[in-house]
Parts: sequence; C-alpha cells; structure tokens
Amino acid sequence: MGPVTLRAPGLRAAVLLLTALALPAACNKKAIEAKPEAGVAPGGLTPEQAAKPVARIGDKVITLGDFAQALQDMPEYERMRYQSLERRKELLKSMVEVHLLADEAKKLGLDKDPIVQEETRQILVAWMRGKLVNDLPIPASIPESELRAYYDKHIDLYREPERRRVSMVLVKDEAAAKKVHEEAKALPPGPPGATGWGALVKKHSEDKPNEAQQAPEMFGDIGYVTAPADTHAQPSPKATPEVRTAAFALKEVGEVSLPFKDANGWHVLRLLAKNAARDQSFADVERTLRVRILQEKRAAAEKALLDQVKTEVKVEIDEKALSELAADLALGPAPSTSVSSSSVSGSVSGSASASAPPAPSVSASKK
Repeated sequence: MGPVTLRAPGLRAAVLLLTALALPAACNKKAIEAKPEAGVAPGGLTPEQAAKPVARIGDKVITLGDFAQALQDMPEYERMRYQSLERRKELLKSMVEVHLLADEAKKLGLDKDPIVQEETRQILVAWMRGKLVNDLPIPASIPESELRAYYDKHIDLYREPERRRVSMVLVKDEAAAKKVHEEAKALPPGPPGATGWGALVKKHSEDKPNEAQQAPEMFGDIGYVTAPADTHAQPSPKATPEVRTAAFALKEVGEVSLPFKDANGWHVLRLLAKNAARDQSFADVERTLRVRILQEKRAAAEKALLDQVKTEVKVEIDEKALSELAADLALGPAPSTSVSSSSVSGSVSGSASASAPPAPSVSASKK
C-alpha cells in the first residue's frame, strides 16, 4: 500500500496522535545523548536483569531495562502513580499498545505523510535544542568573573531610565481643557488632596476616579512613565507618546502642563514625582545575568552546529521565487493539528482501561 495523503482534520489529528506516541521510541533522550557506560542500567538493575524481556511485539522486545527507563524518565510526581504491581502491569500494557498503534500507522504509510513528517521534524528540533542546553553549564555554575565581565560590557542593558509619575485630567474638547488648566493654576501649593488637584480630577475628568479604592491625592494617577525615546517602555493605553512628551516637559513636582490632545481626548497633567535614572547594581541583576548568558551560549552553540552542517549539506534559497509569490498567497485559517501531551496521555489511557496510565516514552529492542 502506498503512502496515505491526509485530508480530513479528524484523520490528521489521529495521525499526529500516533506520531506523538511513536516518535519517542526513535527519539528517546538516551538515544540522542551519549550511550551510558557499559554495565549501567536504570532502576539499580544489573545488565543481565535489564536485558530480560518482559514483552514481545512481533520481532520487537521490551526489556526490563526499557520498562525501568520509562519509569525513570517520568517526572517524580508521575512516577509515584506506578508503585503497585497492578499499576506497573497497566504501564507495560500501554507501552505495548504504543508500539502496536505506531506499527499499524506505518503499515498504512502514515509516517510518510507530509504533516506527520513536519511534526516529526519539529519534535526533533526541540530535542536537538534540548541537547544543546544539556551540554552547557547550568546557570549556577557560571563563574562570577564571567558574570561581572558581561555586566560591565552591557551596562546599558541594566540602566533604568528616568521615570515620572503624573496625574491626568481627561476631557472631551480644548475649551474644557483650557478651563481645567486655568483652575489648576489657581490651586494653592501643596499635596493634591481632596481640596486641590484631586478635587479637580473628580470634578472635570471623563476618566472618573474610583473613590472607594483611591485616596483623593491619587485621583487621576496613571503611574510612572518614561520619556518618549525609551524604546523598552511597556505599551499603555493611557501613557501615549503625547502624554509622555508632556510629562517630560514639566520641570518641578506639582507643575501643571498646558492642554494637549492625543487619541484619547484632551489632557492636563500634573507632575507628582520624579525618579532619576540609575544603573542597577550587579547584585540586582545577577540572576538575570546568568539566564541571559546561558541563552547566548545556547544560541552560539546552535549557530556553530548549523554553520558546521551547512558545510556538509548544500543549501539553496530562491529568494526571487519567494518574492514573486509571497505577496500573492491567499491563506485560509490554519488547521488545528497539534496534539498536546495531555490529549496523548488521555487517548492511550482510554484504550487500555478507565484508569490506565498515560503512554510513556519507550523503546523496544529489535531481536
């Protein structure tokens, strides 16, 4: 029988399920990484015990070592479910069913389907990237000298910009904004309490304060904003570029802006506080440094691997063909084909018994 081409979404999902179940047999972490030393077996087994067959599926054998490895590869909380003999029998039954379903899928040619092959490639890439990380030092082992050198070289990454806290009155038109500005200028100096700026916000602003949750001096407060030139600022519907520009035009705490307009309407701001720019200390960012350095090491390792592979495999990219077609592609909604680990587990459990365990990542030896 030739390869089967998938058309129906339901069939695609079923094939992806089988791929998710069967692929770990070929991509088991132990197969990707270096083989363990001779004589070392999971679960405290001797090599002789590990080689003992516990199930046969055609010409394949699941050994006691395969079974112990499946348990060992589980997260600890999952492994706790398989302490009794009955539960371990259910686990072995699921391991057998994984191979039966996967072999049946191969007989139908489903492993040759482009969708399955693409899913397989994505899983292999994820495993490959996991291996690159496993070959790197853990964050805690990066020496302080390397951390400090990185910190000194990239100090701009750890510089907090100046921030200004402002309160805002939002009105519908310029005339109303001018009225607010005139009243604000006439306010006595002092904190923006119930008889000062807070009262003005309550009286005029379209964005009414929540009096049950805010004190009068906090009416209209939109928090701290950074200058418009700060490209790392988090987007905010209230802190528009116009608001940030007006906030940084104010010189002294308590000063009120001229009326200005943005997409939300007309505004008058009052400067509540200023925080000067500062460099975060090494101690402040040490944990962040460790993560960032590890990420860069992983990216460098992946680039080095790709550079090496590209010397061995000829790669050609037809950018002209892409540019001619890319703008004209008419794409419909993407099909939902991904199979989560939870759905995989549930499907296998249901095939065994109502309380059967999820399918493990297993391998069987060909005898």
